Order: sequence, then structure tokens, then C-alpha cells
Amino acid sequence: QRPGTSPKPLEDNYNIVPLRNSDYLRSERSISESTIKSIPFSGRIFNAYHHRDNGGTIANIAFPKYDLEDSPKNYILYNRPYHSKKDKELKKFRLVLNRKDHFLFHSKPIKNPAKIVFGESGIDLLSYHELHGRPDNFYISFGGNVYDEKLRFFGQLIEPYLKTGETELVSIMDNDVKGQEYDLKVFGSLINSYRPDIYIESSFRNGNVRLNIHYTEKIRDRLPHHKNILMENLASDRRDGNLGLCPIQCAEFSDKIVFEYKNNLTADTNDTERKGTAFKTLLRAVNGLYLPFATDIHKSNGKDWNDDLRASKKAKFHKIGAILPDAMAIGDKIELRAPKGPEGATNVGVIKGISEKSVECDFGLNYTYAIPYPSIREHFQRNISPSPERGRENQGIQRKNNNLQNTL
Repeated sequence: QRPGTSPKPLEDNYNIVPLRNSDYLRSERSISESTIKSIPFSGRIFNAYHHRDNGGTIANIAFPKYDLEDSPKNYILYNRPYHSKKDKELKKFRLVLNRKDHFLFHSKPIKNPAKIVFGESGIDLLSYHELHGRPDNFYISFGGNVYDEKLRFFGQLIEPYLKTGETELVSIMDNDVKGQEYDLKVFGSLINSYRPDIYIESSFRNGNVRLNIHYTEKIRDRLPHHKNILMENLASDRRDGNLGLCPIQCAEFSDKIVFEYKNNLTADTNDTERKGTAFKTLLRAVNGLYLPFATDIHKSNGKDWNDDLRASKKAKFHKIGAILPDAMAIGDKIELRAPKGPEGATNVGVIKGISEKSVECDFGLNYTYAIPYPSIREHFQRNISPSPERGRENQGIQRKNNNLQNTL
């Protein structure tokens, strides 16, 4: 690039077209075609092809970032991880095409949504919709980060919907420390906007929360009563056993209420669940007291909602006592008697084809291998019946010849 010239915008390098190839969403993210074409998301997701990709072989997924008039002003691109030529490491592919980052991706606008559901990425929104969604939800993505300009735009976007008092605002931010921090920022910003007599400031360091709720002189006489309401909500959950021993501390001053949440529990599953429950209880209590509309916080079981979606689609298996060819089906798994599989791979394979003397198995290699029945130690049957498509999975797969039958 010549001195004095401005850098070429990234968006000039990509051709944005209506979605024709959704392979990344379906194959890598386990999002169904019906979800992609559902009422909220139909026509809202695009492909982005690099101009140098003359054959149209790399179909990036593009989520538009819309302005208040529902006009796309930017795009976030997603695709499979890639190997960096610079440091030879595997890196995520996520690309924002211009500097108009404060605009947000959202689903198709509707008149009276039952819920406004906001999360970190468009993929999280699709995943949540497939698991728990309904066609009258309105979905909004923050695009992986939260800052003041985005918060102001978010407030402008949702304000018309919340005026009716019938729409619930639901957070589905990630189930991790960053997701909790984003929850605090979003709901704190809304409280400051809707309650000019209240000002909330928060700090979030290493999972430890300090929440300062400042009162203007006009309403300071209500402060003790408000503190009692908040503490009763926390005490109620503790009586129900939801908070365990989570140390949420509260202090009352003449002009503010201060909550401190010490995230100093161990990392085992039960403690992690209690930490998340304590945080949600605190924030729900604060939202319920200070916001004029209903709110809720939904957290995934895994790190995010796409983790939950993919986990829900993993086939479950149970062990069959005897090796019976008639009991085997495409999609089942087998374990070899040998400690290692073909080419030194795992000794557990997925059945792709069945014949009289052997099964054709995929061990994660370039070829499938024919395994004679006497070489099989265990048979694991799928709990879910294979779809008709599973029976055709072995079509088009290169097979290595049955020489392996003589070596196992």
C-alpha cells in the first residue's frame, strides 16, 4: 500500500450473497436446516465469498449488523478454524468487515414479541432457538463483546418493544465469567437508563463482583426498604437450597447499597452450579426491583448454547452382550480385540456398511476398513434409530481393501 492512502475496507474483498451454502452451520455447529429457515432467521443470514475465490468454494457465513431501520451496515463472518501461516497455529475464523461495530445482528423484526432474547453470537441465538425457541421471539446478538456504544444502540433497538409492558427481556449470555460480566453491563445500563433516580456501577474482576447501587437524594428514604426486598429475595433462595454457601454480602450506606459476591469456591460441578445460581439470583432480584419490565437469565449447561445443542445431538450407545451380525446397524460402534485400530488409530470404529462376513467401519482415517466379526470385542448399539440418510453414508467413501481381515 502506498503512503498516504487509507487501507482498503475488508468488505471490498467479499461478495455478500443470499445464503446458498449453510454447511458450516449444519456440519460444524449442528444447527438444523429447519432452524436456519425458521420464521425469525429466514433471510437474515448470508454467504460471503472472497473475491479471489473464483470457484466459490469457501462459503463463509455472514451475519449482518443492522441499524435501527433494519439496513445492514456491517457483517460478522464465521467459518471453520484455519492454520495460520504466520505462527503455524490453528485459529478461529471470525471477521468483522468494517469499523461500524456497534450495530447488532438480530432476527426478523416482529410487532409484539413474547420475548427479546439477547446473547453473544448469532450462532448462540440459532442454537438457543432450536433448543428452546418459539416463532414469536425476537433475537439480538452482541457479536462477542459489550461496550458503551453497543449498549446505547441496544437500548434504542429494544425500547419500542418494551413500551407495551408485555415483552420479557431474556439474557442467554455464555455460562462463564465473561458471560456474567456481560449480563451485569447490559442490565446495569438498562437500569441507569430507565431509572434516573438510581445509578448502578459494577466491577467484575476474576469472577468477583462488586455492585454499587447509588440513590439520588430524592428517593434515599426508600433505600432501607429496597435493601430489605433484595435481601429477602436472596434469603428465599438460600432457604430453598439454591445458593448453598455462596458468600453474597450486602452493606447499606446513607446513599447506596453495596453487594459483593466473592467467587472463591472450588471448581467442582456443584460449586460451579451454585456460583451461577447465586449470580442469577442476585441479578434477578436487582432487575425485578429496578426495571419496569420482566427479565430473566438463562444459562446453558455447557459453556454456551451451541455446546448444549451439539451435546443434545450426540448419539447415545449401550453395550450389546454378544457379537450378533443381525443386531448390528449402520451408525453403531464396535471395539476391536486389538488394542489399536488400522494405521495405529483408535480401536473404536463407526459401522458404515454391513456384509455377511464383516462390517465396514470408519476409524477417522481417509478410508473405511472391513472388519471381520471374530475381530470384534464389543458392539455398542445406538439408542437412536439411524435415519435413512445414515444408511447412505458409506456411499462415496473410499474403501481400503479387505487385506486387514488377514492381519487382525
